Amino acid sequence: MNYRFLPLIVMACVFFAGTTLTAQNSAIVLPDTLPALDSLPDWDLSVLAVNISNAARQLEPDFAQVASSATAERETAEQAWKTAKQDTLTPKTTLDSLAAILKNAKSAEKTAQKNHKQATQTLAFAEKVANMDAANQRKNLRKAHKQVQELDALLHPPAEKPIADLLGTTGVGDSVVVTTDSASVAQRKGKEKKPGKPGPKYKPYDPADDVMRNPPQRPCALAVSTRDEFSGETYRETQRVELFRYTNAVMKKILPPDQPHILCEGALSSGGSLVSLHLHFRIQDANARRTFGSLGRNSVAILKFIDGATFTLVNLRNDEGTFDPSGQSVSYRAQYALDASIVKKIRKNELDKIRVAWGTGYEDYEVQGVDALVWVGRCLFE
Repeated sequence: MNYRFLPLIVMACVFFAGTTLTAQNSAIVLPDTLPALDSLPDWDLSVLAVNISNAARQLEPDFAQVASSATAERETAEQAWKTAKQDTLTPKTTLDSLAAILKNAKSAEKTAQKNHKQATQTLAFAEKVANMDAANQRKNLRKAHKQVQELDALLHPPAEKPIADLLGTTGVGDSVVVTTDSASVAQRKGKEKKPGKPGPKYKPYDPADDVMRNPPQRPCALAVSTRDEFSGETYRETQRVELFRYTNAVMKKILPPDQPHILCEGALSSGGSLVSLHLHFRIQDANARRTFGSLGRNSVAILKFIDGATFTLVNLRNDEGTFDPSGQSVSYRAQYALDASIVKKIRKNELDKIRVAWGTGYEDYEVQGVDALVWVGRCLFE
């Protein structure tokens, strides 16, 4: 072979790789594993780097399309939820169902956008490697190849094994022959049982009896209900309800699986014209004071509702944290004043997230008990 023309061949490969893929949309198939890069000539490295770059370039628009579709689906779900919310005759079960669909759509959109970002970064890196000299290509090709393979696996998950493989069968023509022997057949026949009594009869499913669709009403019980004999004002406070549990990656390795790092409970109170949200934190960490600091007076908490609305609350008290008798957990209490607009929002809308400003910085927590404050609000005001 005449090697004088190899540089031109490599340049032609680079040019036609881009133009041909654009015109015919043909997929580039990369090898599962790369050969020993130290043994490859420089021109082979260049061709391999260009192929990896082109493969990443083909994948990126697919991820962009998935992200765009996820955003459109989220916007449709959000509009459906808002429309139903504005109709006062919409049943709660319908609103709950639409809210669940919206939450799933938001999660899918977040995942799609994350994957698209990964595809964009992988393409940028692969193109950078394609423009490197041979020495740097030998150092970075495997990394670029691995990143593109990971992208392809996200977009095209491996197919499941055929059922014939799982059952240990072999296809012959259009029929399936099960590989057995006489000994195993006889053994199975010996283990076959005689027909027994018919199974129990079950009641047909009735959506009205489904507690997941129509949860029973929780009993309303106030923790405090007193009347000031001088001012005549009544102070009422609900029992605490769990809002969320949170354990970071480090504490998961230390704490038992059933013990959260942070447990947050909430309650509402009213006294005169003041309505407050009380948050009670129990942190399972002997070093919590050093890690979190205090919940200072005038510090803020931000409530984010499932419809995207946010409200900023101001703490009315200071708490440095109180250790339990064992000295292994610390409790914090905060009291946030609520105005009429926030009270109205809490009574009818589910929470999504809470941002809490600690003495050492703020943290965001995802709320699991999304309707907990809705229930205590009804308990307090109705």
